Amino acid sequence: MTLGLLAILITLPAFAATEKKINPVAPTTARPLTVTLDVKDEDVRDILKSMQRQCAIKNLAIDPQVQGKGTFFMHDLPCATAFDVVLRTFGLRSVTYSTSLRAVERRH
Repeated sequence: MTLGLLAILITLPAFAATEKKINPVAPTTARPLTVTLDVKDEDVRDILKSMQRQCAIKNLAIDPQVQGKGTFFMHDLPCATAFDVVLRTFGLRSVTYSTSLRAVERRH
């Protein structure tokens, strides 16, 4: 019985292995991060925290003196522009220490 099985295995045709790509991923270009805000009379700290998340800033330090409320409507505005608009509106400035830390304080 072993010989019969061996004979069958030997007579089976050999198939070449072929590589199939399923859903090949096309190279993508990194899309710049943007901010979308639609807020009315929102606390500046909440606005800045929302922008922090949308711009993938890991750490955001907000000075205790930073306060106020604002109304903004932005749609897919680049992060740098959005921060510039919000900071100027509230009379604030920011200091970037690295790609993962930004500090916001009152202008003097």
